[in-house]
Amino acid sequence: MSFKKICWLFGVPLVLFAGIVFYLYAHNLGEISHVDGPWSSFGSLLSGVFTLVGAGATIGTLLFLSKQNQDMQKVTQAQLSALNFEHYINHRRLFMDRLVELQATFENRFVFVDGERLYNKIFPNNGPTNLELTVIPEGNEQGENLLGKIGAHLTKLDQMLEKSVWKEREPLDLASLLMDVYGDLQIRWTDEAFDGDIKFFGKNTGINIYSIDEFTYRAKTIYNSFLFYTGSPQFKGFEKGNSSYARDALMKYFISNHKLREAIEAIKIIPSLEIMESLLFLTESLRKPDHDWILSNTFRTLESTFASRESVIKLKDDSFVSKLVKIGRSECSTALSNTDRNDKNYSLLIRCDSDLASLLSRHR
Repeated sequence: MSFKKICWLFGVPLVLFAGIVFYLYAHNLGEISHVDGPWSSFGSLLSGVFTLVGAGATIGTLLFLSKQNQDMQKVTQAQLSALNFEHYINHRRLFMDRLVELQATFENRFVFVDGERLYNKIFPNNGPTNLELTVIPEGNEQGENLLGKIGAHLTKLDQMLEKSVWKEREPLDLASLLMDVYGDLQIRWTDEAFDGDIKFFGKNTGINIYSIDEFTYRAKTIYNSFLFYTGSPQFKGFEKGNSSYARDALMKYFISNHKLREAIEAIKIIPSLEIMESLLFLTESLRKPDHDWILSNTFRTLESTFASRESVIKLKDDSFVSKLVKIGRSECSTALSNTDRNDKNYSLLIRCDSDLASLLSRHR
C-alpha cells in the first residue's frame, strides 16, 4: 500500500470527520460562550476528536511502515537470490576449472566426459536458488551419493590388491571392479594405446594390467580432489606399489579365452606377446628339488620385463627378444641334458624350447 493511498484512506476521512464534528458542535451551541460549562464540553470534544484522529494517524503510519518493510524484504530477498545465484555460478565454475587442472596434472591423457553432469552428481542439492558447499560421502557400492559409491569401490579395490592367492573367478571380479571405478570417475581415456591396456566394449580405458598402480594413483588423486572440494576427509589407501600378484592374475585371465572377451579385453599389439606371457609363468613353475629355478636367467629377464607398462615396451625391440631367446634356449639345452625324460619338468622344458624357437622365427 502506497503512502498516497494511505493518506486518501485515513487522512482525508479523519480531516472531514473532524470538520463535521466541529461544524455540528458550533451549529448546535451557537456563538462563543462565556460560560465554563460549554467550554468544558468543547474540551472533551477536542480530546475525543484528536484521540480518534491520532489513533487513525498511528494506524496509517504503521500500515505505511509495514508496506515499507514488505518492500524492503522483497528487495533483500531479491538481493539474496542474486547473491546465491552468483555464488552458485562461481562454485560451479571453480569445479570445472578443477577438472581442467586434474586433466593437466595427468598430461591431458584423459578428459572428463561431462563436467556438468559430474557436478550435479557430486552436489545433487545445488542449483541457482540453493548452494551447499559440503557433501559427506554416504552409501556403499550401489550408491546413496557418488562420493560414497567411489569410496566404497576404491576401498574394495585396495583390499583386493592385497591378495597374494587368487581363485579362478577373482581376476574377473578385479577387472569388473576396475571398470566400475573407471565409470564412477566419469573419465574418457584419450592417450595412445599401450600393450596391456584394458578395453571396455571396444574403448580403451587406459587401465594397464602390467601397471595397475598407475590407475589406482590416478583414481585416488581424482577422488581426493573431489573430497577436498566437498570438505570431506581424504581417502587413505593404495600405499603399496604395483601388485605383482594382481598383475599375474590379470595376465593369466586375459591369456585364456575368458567369457567376457567381447566386453573386456587387453590390447596386445606386440607380436607373440601372449607367448612371452605364457613363458613367464612356465619358467616360474620350473623348479629344482631345492625349489631354485631351472631357467633362472630366463625367468628373471621375463619377470623384470613384465614388471610395468614401460618395461613391456622393450619387447618391441627384435634385438632384445633375440637376446632373450638366446639366453632361454641355452638354459633349456643345459637343463634338458641334465633332466631325465621321465621327470615332470622334461615336457615343460621341451615346450619352453619350442616357444622360444617360435619367438626367434618371428623376431629375426
